[in-house]
Amino acid sequence: MIMTLKHRNILSYLLSIAGLLILCIVADLPGIRLDLTEDKRYTVSEPSKQVIRNLDDVIFIRIYLDGEMPVHIKKFRSSVREKLDELKQYSRKNIQYEFRNPSEGNSEKRFAVFNELRHKGLIPLTIRENDAEGGATQRIIFPGALVNYKGKELPVNFVKTNQKLSIGENLNLALQNLEYELVNVIQKISRTSKDKIAFIEGHNELDDNSLWGISESLGEYYDIDAVRIEGATGILDEYKAVIVAKPMERWPEADKFVIDQYIMHGGRTAWFVDAVHIHEDSLSRGETTMGFVCEHNLNDQLFNYGVRINPNVVQDIQCSKIRIDVSPPGMPPDFRFEPWTYFPLLWTPPDNPITRGIDLVKAQYPGVIDTVGNNAAVKKTYLLYSSENAKVTNAPLIVSLSQVDEKITRQIFNSSYLPVAVLLEGEFNSPFRNRIVSQFISSPGFTFLPKSRTTKMVIVSDGDIIRNDVNKAGVEAVPYPLGYDRHTEYTYGNNDFVMNVINYLTDENGLMEIKNRTLKMRLLDNSKIAYSHTEIILINTLVPPAIIILCGIIFVLYRRKKYGTD
Repeated sequence: MIMTLKHRNILSYLLSIAGLLILCIVADLPGIRLDLTEDKRYTVSEPSKQVIRNLDDVIFIRIYLDGEMPVHIKKFRSSVREKLDELKQYSRKNIQYEFRNPSEGNSEKRFAVFNELRHKGLIPLTIRENDAEGGATQRIIFPGALVNYKGKELPVNFVKTNQKLSIGENLNLALQNLEYELVNVIQKISRTSKDKIAFIEGHNELDDNSLWGISESLGEYYDIDAVRIEGATGILDEYKAVIVAKPMERWPEADKFVIDQYIMHGGRTAWFVDAVHIHEDSLSRGETTMGFVCEHNLNDQLFNYGVRINPNVVQDIQCSKIRIDVSPPGMPPDFRFEPWTYFPLLWTPPDNPITRGIDLVKAQYPGVIDTVGNNAAVKKTYLLYSSENAKVTNAPLIVSLSQVDEKITRQIFNSSYLPVAVLLEGEFNSPFRNRIVSQFISSPGFTFLPKSRTTKMVIVSDGDIIRNDVNKAGVEAVPYPLGYDRHTEYTYGNNDFVMNVINYLTDENGLMEIKNRTLKMRLLDNSKIAYSHTEIILINTLVPPAIIILCGIIFVLYRRKKYGTD
């Protein structure tokens, strides 16, 4: 049978349709994905796939990014939707989501919804929009989601506001961390049991009120215990990580041995240790106080691991403020906020998954930290620095509120990027390896290890980085969130930093390495839009149809010339 031209055209058309359908079906299969973007923004990492594939029930994610929003927020919302669709491909339909508008309804309903979302842990973001007449309006959005799984609910905030960056740059960082934030909360909420974290006590460490902020944040993902070591070998074995939070009393050798052997057996530790102690109670009463070297007896142990906390205090032009009475003697109090160089705002490197994208970290009397030793099996990475305008004062030192009147010049503050925190990863040597240790072993069958398994620790030369402020109103103590400055009502990056430290220490499948990916959010230039508003609209409205019409005219003329027909 000879096929006519008409039949061949119909068959070609049907085959084209069938090919497109097959291509769509194949493209929708979870194992077949093709990402042609330069930054591979649609490629899900292997650690994420592993977490998603292990889901045994439906996770429902409610994202509060619907409704009328600025263009750059809409673009971010589209990115969230695309990322969820990508994750959904690997979840066997165990990821479901919806977008909601928290601003719909009247003002009373909107106020109630906002309060509920704040109470559940979502942090609002205030967006300022400029109009054509030169005015401005403010819009409150909640760039986050509530994740529900088997009756449990956890919040996830996509945007970590960083005062060093513009809103566009903050959104770009949020875009880069989007996969990690989503997969991390999915991993935490879907676990059948939580990892356990221990706060060491018994050496005058920070109390419960001072650790309330970080305990609340960690408690969403981990089980938290307070542990007194008291020389009991093996007492820390059940904990995924151990936190030492500003000890002010001397550690006995038996306790140092216990935590050392916890490290040697692969335990993870976070040390927040002061080098110099300042008596702030005296300072708050307007008196001059002294700063002395802390006698916590941990310097030799940390030195053996590869870190020296120097007996000094960092002062920095980039600092927070304190509230002081500037009135003359005998006059009514006149409280003002003045820069206090002893409270530096520490810089966070953008190229490390622990510090990437987080805000400045508020410190109080930190010391300079150095790496020492020649153990090639230990990798050392600095995590927090002073600004480029800092100086160092060695202990013992005198501290007085009158120092706020001293002239601050870059000639005096001439030290740059002084390190305050360090990450150590690798195999450590025990400081007890050449000592008789039988006197420290309290449990039968305990195995002493002179060299550690591969592990990691973070050492910070300021215990106040993990301490939240406490408002002592009479007999009642009211703690504030970690990083919150009650005088300026600004929240610094302390909580994000400590959370990232613990997440990094406990991360077994490399999930935090996702944060090292670099994605670029192509944002519009608002100044150019405002200047060329009419031209941009005309070009985008008229040029595309004009090109189509021109192509049609050229095609018709070509056919007339080739076939000589009208």
